[in-house]
Amino acid sequence: MAILSMRTRKKVIDYGLAAFVCLLAWTFQVTILNHFMFQGAICNLPLTLVILWGYVFPTDLPRISADELRRRSTLEIFLHQLASGSLSGALVGAFVAALYASVIPVYPICFPLIGWIAGYFAGRHINKETLMCIPLTLFATVLAEAIMAWQLSLCGRPATFEHLAQIALPESLLNALIAPFIYFPLHTWHEFLFNRYWEQLEQ
Repeated sequence: MAILSMRTRKKVIDYGLAAFVCLLAWTFQVTILNHFMFQGAICNLPLTLVILWGYVFPTDLPRISADELRRRSTLEIFLHQLASGSLSGALVGAFVAALYASVIPVYPICFPLIGWIAGYFAGRHINKETLMCIPLTLFATVLAEAIMAWQLSLCGRPATFEHLAQIALPESLLNALIAPFIYFPLHTWHEFLFNRYWEQLEQ
């Protein structure tokens, strides 16, 4: 019973800290970053945070081994891959999307979706693949902007894809440049708070 209580408290604290970080990123974006433009685009700190949150905090689902690939059906493999994203990234993305809904008159579906997808590229260990966060942020930003443009075009905004072509690349480059500065604190947070600190409390 004590372990269940500890896990419940852990979840509440985890979600509270995640919401606080998202609010900080949103406030910094609105008050400071929105005033600095590069070729008509601005750095999107909340989107970068969502991408890297899903990358650092993936769903703890084991990867399919080569033997399992031979034994399982195509449907089972597909469902396993579908469940292998980042639930935490999707929740953070949904929270950021709710904040964006006060600016954009639609609920942006790209943020939870991108947070979920980023979990497929989980990079929780510091190694030679650490800088994978840069190309991941680059391509995920373009994908997020394409999803947003598609969603806005469904809402009756005709020139969204032309606007996407103008701002997607500069924005993705700006997001990729700041990605390591967000990845390393998130990774350190994951390693210390989410692993060592809670493991010590549970012992």
